[in-house]
Amino acid sequence: MPGSQREVLNAEEEGVEFCWLSAPDGFTGKTQVSGVKASRMRLGPPDASGRQAPEPEPDSSFTLKADLAIKALGFDPEPLPALFDAPELAVSRWGTVRIDPKTQMTSLPGVFAAGDIVRGASLVVWAIRDGRDAAQQMHKHLAAHAVAAQAAA
Repeated sequence: MPGSQREVLNAEEEGVEFCWLSAPDGFTGKTQVSGVKASRMRLGPPDASGRQAPEPEPDSSFTLKADLAIKALGFDPEPLPALFDAPELAVSRWGTVRIDPKTQMTSLPGVFAAGDIVRGASLVVWAIRDGRDAAQQMHKHLAAHAVAAQAAA
């Protein structure tokens, strides 16, 4: 896994638990993820450069319970305005979603964004922090709308 010791420590501070020398094999669950299937790995013999490539340990499959799986598969944003049929969604020239930095709201009222889709490719710990900040802003937004709705009633 590429990453510095500092990045690993930052992730652990955010609650990330690493399963070192393990590789995902798939998911369990029918309509919703209930687990991540994985296998333990070991380091194989060194190649010409001295690098030991991971290889599966025989009969080492295990399943981690999960109710959410986030697959990080690429570095380029999808064309979200077209995918969501929302041409009014403002994006940067790199395809990242533009937000109000104070509220994390997009150009679509009541729609918030955080993490790599706003920053571009970055660390998962930044995405977690951004997600928490966005959740606080969503709570404020919903609370303000609830108060307004009560006043109007």
